[in-house]
Amino acid sequence: MKKLFTTVLLACTMLMYGCDDSTNPKNTVTEVLDLFVNSVNNKNLQPLDSVFSSQAKIYEQGSVDDSWEQYRDGHLGKEIGKMNEMTFSIEVAESLVNKEMALVRGNYLIKGEMHGQQINSAGLVTLSMQVESNIWKIVHLQFSRGCKKAAEGHDHAEPATENDGKPKAKSPKTVAMGNAGDTHIHIDYSSPSVRGRTIWGGLVEYNKVWATGAHRATTIHFSNDVEIKNVKVPTGKYGFFTIPGENEWTLIINKNWDQHMSDDYDPSLDLVRMKVKPEELAENQETLTYTVKEMGESKAKVAMAWEKLKVSFEVKSL
Repeated sequence: MKKLFTTVLLACTMLMYGCDDSTNPKNTVTEVLDLFVNSVNNKNLQPLDSVFSSQAKIYEQGSVDDSWEQYRDGHLGKEIGKMNEMTFSIEVAESLVNKEMALVRGNYLIKGEMHGQQINSAGLVTLSMQVESNIWKIVHLQFSRGCKKAAEGHDHAEPATENDGKPKAKSPKTVAMGNAGDTHIHIDYSSPSVRGRTIWGGLVEYNKVWATGAHRATTIHFSNDVEIKNVKVPTGKYGFFTIPGENEWTLIINKNWDQHMSDDYDPSLDLVRMKVKPEELAENQETLTYTVKEMGESKAKVAMAWEKLKVSFEVKSL
């Protein structure tokens, strides 16, 4: 009898934990993806309002920077409205999910007919999600799209390529994120490519402040207070700048994150400055790429790699 009572008590405890709204969001990342796909296929985007954050940003080929409402009523809404016999799908290639944040990358495909011509649009999709009010919500949605249209009247002809009149972005916006213990680190940046150019000492000048990306200043957000090079950095969003040198770089965390490149950079707003030695890479890194790698002991390594060079620094959660 005692054993039975213990078993029932344990089962009830597990059930209560499983139903605890403070630990389990009311939906799942998979349900958000399914809702997104089904809403597009049904040409009814209104249900998606519930799973897009009020702060959500939509990026397409680096040239569109919209809120969800603008994207819903504008580009996406108008495009699917013009298509007949449309099918849309997302095939997940990789995902990273913890209790409060998720990053999902995959391939998408949209087929249909528009103005009497067949559309076969495919590309990459990246979704960043976070838990808000105990619900998974999308905070970033990025499409890197290529579109192929079958030549009219030539069923067996090689498809011609089109891009809806928009030039392909040379430095698309992208994100990197990861954790240092319980602290989430989120980086927004534009990613230029080498394209055969001389980068260090050429495109990127030595001994001058650089936004360490293209277009807008690179931003880094910490969900909790952190420590970088023995300096406490309060939770919040910051600009990340560097001063490249031939043998040594200066890495900078600056309070002013909202600026074009480093046009409004003010050294008096620097919160952290640190000297690092650049690491040489064996293989060429064609596109500028940030990574956040968890190291244990509530630490993470943030790194930027481009061409044949890499710089990094440690972040410790407080």
